[in-house]
Amino acid sequence: MRVLTAYGHSWVGGAGASSVATRLVNLTARALGLDADNRGVSGTASTETAELVRRQPPPPAAAFLIMTGLNDARLNGLSPDGIDRYRAALSEIVTAVTTAAPGAYVVLVEQPRLLDYSGYPPHDRGSDDAVDRYNDVLREVAARFDRAIAARVDGWDPYTMLDDDAVHPNDAGHDAVARAAGAAVAPGATVRPAARQQA
Repeated sequence: MRVLTAYGHSWVGGAGASSVATRLVNLTARALGLDADNRGVSGTASTETAELVRRQPPPPAAAFLIMTGLNDARLNGLSPDGIDRYRAALSEIVTAVTTAAPGAYVVLVEQPRLLDYSGYPPHDRGSDDAVDRYNDVLREVAARFDRAIAARVDGWDPYTMLDDDAVHPNDAGHDAVARAAGAAVAPGATVRPAARQQA
């Protein structure tokens, strides 16, 4: 099927975008010549996304976009237990999508940093260090799967790319994430191991 199926938190769901057309999933799908199947759920952590793919196995798709971990980092900070739960959940998600569509590309999008992590308790324990640590784990998990690619959002500017709530991307932020995801895998591209994609 010529579909991009996406899983993850509110950024995937489209929070902060001014329209459906400016959401990162729709922008990425359009860039890849695919239809968008958006299964993002606002407020979810990686464990809840893992539960979703257990409850509703992923459909066949040409590509998958997965972006999760921000809410884990905001809730658990640098807690080793929280990081271990994220690693296990992300591995389960990628296993589920690669089982559903063994030939599909799987783009795991690294979480860009926020400006302020102090709002919205109990999700107020995040930090740049926590986001960076979760991104380390994301790259570690991606490297285990032949068709998984870790995508870093280069040129991210939280001052101009976040909505007024300081948590969700505005249209410029959605566009930046979509460009990173689209550049990571274009039709006919050769998948490179995730570990070698990162500077």
